[in-house]
Amino acid sequence: MSVRVGIGWGPFGGNDLSPDRFFGVVEWIEELGYDSIWLSDSATLGGPAPLVALAAVAARTSRLKLGTNVLIAPARNPVLLAKELATVDALSEGRLLPAFGLGIDTEPEAGAIGVPRSERAARTAETIEIVRLLWGGGPVTFSGRFASLDGVTLSPAPIRPALDIWLGGSSPAALRRTGRLADGWIGSFVSPGELAACVEGISEAAAAAGREIDDDHYGTTLFAAPALDELPPQARSLLSLRPDLAFDDHVAIGAAALRALIERFLEAGASKFVVVPIAEDIPSWLEQMRVEAVEPVEQIA
Repeated sequence: MSVRVGIGWGPFGGNDLSPDRFFGVVEWIEELGYDSIWLSDSATLGGPAPLVALAAVAARTSRLKLGTNVLIAPARNPVLLAKELATVDALSEGRLLPAFGLGIDTEPEAGAIGVPRSERAARTAETIEIVRLLWGGGPVTFSGRFASLDGVTLSPAPIRPALDIWLGGSSPAALRRTGRLADGWIGSFVSPGELAACVEGISEAAAAAGREIDDDHYGTTLFAAPALDELPPQARSLLSLRPDLAFDDHVAIGAAALRALIERFLEAGASKFVVVPIAEDIPSWLEQMRVEAVEPVEQIA
């Protein structure tokens, strides 16, 4: 099993996108040897627009994989989305790692997105189907519930013959959807025990659909700060979205706690991790995490 740890630029990663700051952190992430960078997607929270920013990151890096955690699929036109994904993939020479989701389930976000909750799952499924059809070459003719294509060919053509699409979400319906449609799964706001149950549910759904998901295509998002007093109010508010989830089941305070938390999730069945750093001095915290938490885990896995 290959263990990979990437860095997430969360909604409280900062809205200062000045080139010196943003690209300085991005290039430091690559220099330290992290596997990937992941950008979250939201209409109402902070943080950069993921595909736009990842296109810029592609130009400033050569090895770092580029992930979305997670892209709000039902809010996007599937053909334009496929074109954007293909563009980022071409600019990065095949380093794109898209994960899709239905979106944050809050009233401000749902109102801003403007897609009825009753349509979000169906739109996501149709979007995945269309993106995969276009990615496989054209021309594509398709008649669906939300979109119709008549001889459409994706241009620019993707440089990879197929695109792995992961999904997020931990509800029973989300797990069944992942088993039926996705190539992998990335969790968020789940405990190690819950992740193990999610992996089992996805595997069962995949088997029922005549599919199989690789054992190392399961991951989760974790949050890490060097000290408790470095959690700003916005971070504390976001991290409390699930009051029933124990704080230390998805948030690590200190590098030693992060290593221990990753090891717990490894035992539960995860092998891919998106760690969102929360610190006043992000570059120093990234280096400390790498040396004290990430490298030891990668060596024993």
